Amino acid sequence: MKKLCATLASASLCLSLSTPVRASDDSDKAAAAALALLGIAALAHHKDHYRDGYQPSGAEETAQFEMGYRDGLHNEPYASNYPTSAYMNGYDAGHRERSHSLAHRSSNVAGVKVPQAAMNSCFNDAVKGVFQTSPGNVHVIKAAQEGADNFYIELAHGHKHVVCTVNSAGQIFNTEYRRL
Repeated sequence: MKKLCATLASASLCLSLSTPVRASDDSDKAAAAALALLGIAALAHHKDHYRDGYQPSGAEETAQFEMGYRDGLHNEPYASNYPTSAYMNGYDAGHRERSHSLAHRSSNVAGVKVPQAAMNSCFNDAVKGVFQTSPGNVHVIKAAQEGADNFYIELAHGHKHVVCTVNSAGQIFNTEYRRL
């Protein structure tokens, strides 16, 4: 359903952008281009990047959030010339997404030897069932072992975290929204 809505929205945006725009001067042309870019950015944005309770109030705030998100995601320095809460929230969200996407390289995840069947089972359950998103948006954050055969695997999508309890054969016992 989300893909259908996104496809229809992008098609309507493309059709509206393909109609000729009359601009009397360069500032009108720049404003039309900025609106088109904001529309494309709004379509491409994942609402999972927003923390619970935060929602940008307008186009300007959304643009500042997106700018902060990109800076944090690409490990750019914090832009002190944008002292807004929208930029700060975006920067924090981007920085957190970066740390999630690089978590598989850290020692606390690799320190636990999780069998591939268990990892695949939890990952596929999180992608298809819990988060309902593409595999590139879900990241393994942590793993822990209990006993000889039970594992806890923490996965994240944006600011949402899930802990999957699974055995080495890939049989899932429990999946719940929480952190390890």
